[in-house]
Amino acid sequence: MLDTVELISALMACRPESAAIERVNQAQDLMHERLIAEGLYCSMELVGERKVLFAATKPGKCQDVLLNAHLDVVPAEDALYTPRVEDGNLYGRGAVDCLGNAVCIAKVLCALKDRASVGAIFTADEEIGGATTAAMVGKGYVAGKVALVLDSGAFSLTIAQKGTFALRLRAHGRAGHSSRPWDSDNAIDKLIDGYLRLRQAWPAVSKEDNWHNTMAACKINAGQVNNQIPGEAEMTINFRFIADADYEAIIAQVRELTGLEVVPGRPSMPLYSDENSPALQALLAAMRRAFPERQIGVSKMCGATDARHMKNMGVPVGIIGVRGGGAHGANEFVDLANIEQYVQLLVDYISGL
Repeated sequence: MLDTVELISALMACRPESAAIERVNQAQDLMHERLIAEGLYCSMELVGERKVLFAATKPGKCQDVLLNAHLDVVPAEDALYTPRVEDGNLYGRGAVDCLGNAVCIAKVLCALKDRASVGAIFTADEEIGGATTAAMVGKGYVAGKVALVLDSGAFSLTIAQKGTFALRLRAHGRAGHSSRPWDSDNAIDKLIDGYLRLRQAWPAVSKEDNWHNTMAACKINAGQVNNQIPGEAEMTINFRFIADADYEAIIAQVRELTGLEVVPGRPSMPLYSDENSPALQALLAAMRRAFPERQIGVSKMCGATDARHMKNMGVPVGIIGVRGGGAHGANEFVDLANIEQYVQLLVDYISGL
């Protein structure tokens, strides 16, 4: 039987930061070893140099239920890879994002071995885009009834997430000496002027009313020395959008309003699932039974998870997760009792599908 604290701690000890492929592969091998020992049906795929584990309760790539969590984490100081348990919480890098969720899934698979049709993809690079999940779906690891990504808050069912893409805005001018600005065409000025025209066309969005397209300037690069006017300047803007058609519309708007060179990045498209689908209604009911003291409802996510790569499976996709906090921070933690609650919740839910 899998021990929750021991397995999270062992995965954490791998230090599976996304860019450290060998260490993420070590975490994949560790999970593979543990689940094989529990008698699960496992296959390890190679996506580029990254190992990606698929484990299931029965043979076959397509299971009725597909679960997903990631084994990679964001970078952290050395001390955060030594877990500590205090007041029922386990602290450390990846505790809730997403090693606690991954261990929850592993325990669900063990509990349902040969009893239900459930598979799980253990993603190797979610923190940097989740290309390994997309590849696994492309290889046929899919769901027949419902897909659930464990990478969100504990007491709501997320049924939608925004699309996202980064765009580089480039201004071209004419470099020159800072003592003679009349002889130059300052690329910084052109970049700022263009950006301000764009920003004025985007209304402010509040925390309370956030289901709208948003933009945020995230990076700027220009100039080399203190006394040279630059001839080139570049800004990276991150956009979040709620409809597929918005991607092209945003790019067109940026070009029109800024008059600058626009280099759009590859988008991650929005995800919507029908909250009234039988599979998601059954999940909501199971969550309400498990947590009667909570106001369980549906939500929409401004961020992105690997659910984006499951959009075209043709089944409802839900995003849930075990309770924790401080993701990516110095005090990241996961609620150990809540992991066990979610294991039982998911076992009951899947058994009833």
